[in-house]
Amino acid sequence: MTHKNNVPEITDISLLEKKLEDSEERFRNLFDNASDSIYCYDARGYFLDVNKTALEMLGCTKEELIGTHISEWITPESLKLTQDDMNKRIRGEPGKEAFVLDVIDKKGMHHCMEIRRRVVRQGDNIMVYGIGRDITEKRRLEKELRESEAKYRDLFENAQDTMYVIDIDGNILKMNRTGLKILGCAKEEVIGKNISNWLTPESEKIVQKRRKKRLSGENVIQTNILEIVCKNGEHRWAEIKTRAIKDSDRIIEIHGIARNITENLILRRELNKSNKQQKILSYLIEGTRGGKTRASILKYLIDRSYNAHQLAKALNLDYKTIRHHLGVLLKNGIITKDSDGYTDLYYLSKNMESDLSEFNRELEHNKH
Repeated sequence: MTHKNNVPEITDISLLEKKLEDSEERFRNLFDNASDSIYCYDARGYFLDVNKTALEMLGCTKEELIGTHISEWITPESLKLTQDDMNKRIRGEPGKEAFVLDVIDKKGMHHCMEIRRRVVRQGDNIMVYGIGRDITEKRRLEKELRESEAKYRDLFENAQDTMYVIDIDGNILKMNRTGLKILGCAKEEVIGKNISNWLTPESEKIVQKRRKKRLSGENVIQTNILEIVCKNGEHRWAEIKTRAIKDSDRIIEIHGIARNITENLILRRELNKSNKQQKILSYLIEGTRGGKTRASILKYLIDRSYNAHQLAKALNLDYKTIRHHLGVLLKNGIITKDSDGYTDLYYLSKNMESDLSEFNRELEHNKH
């Protein structure tokens, strides 16, 4: 009777033992094959167990690790960090959810390990179960990214050309020191404002046309010259090069570089004007009647200004003839006039002195 009653009880125990074995097997399988390092050590810091991933990272066998102290595998700074956290947990205080330890493998190589752990009490015994993820590569990439961003910021801020970033609507997101200096504005006056605030109507039309082309997927000419209006009202000309930054197929930003070509543009215009004046000068002196008289007048005006009476006397010509030739030269921009309060004084227009000297050299050369 007693034997029969004990059969179900023995069966239940066997089932429980089988379930326990299965559970332990599943745990061991998970423990050994986890992609993260898993370990266990006692209250004194001596390793009791460790999985394959941890062994691969440390480059040692299980026999080489079990029984060794954690201080053999981490730096002194990391040892203090983990001991301080351990002492807090033993006192019942909350420890850090996660922290980074500097782990040293068998070959002396350092690994950054992000650690999460629990302190488990089993009777009088205290054990620490931890999971560690090797974030060495992540930290290296983060460091390289920070260095790259620092280099970009330095290049951006200290570039001799204006560098800026705008959104697709033309609102300014970033602008470097050179750009702010040219505009004569503080950073707060520019960031968030639309670029159209500093463009002439003609240049704004160019920008709008480029924007429409970009949004429709058309190719945009990389370089344009825009006329910029500074804070003080002065006009500057800039050669603009832009590049669209995309997220998939969507344009999110426009990066631009603007080179100040104001001086070059003014010099080019002055040169064109000078070349035009030289052609006019050549025509007025060599290509029409009275050219010799006009040449004589200009030779006098190289040194200083004269009025019409003085020139008539110096050239031994009548006043009316001198006034006629002065009028021709004045009309074509070769000379200008001013008043001393009594009479009109005539002198060479700006930039004409060098042009006239060059013209005279050509005349002398042609004579020979």
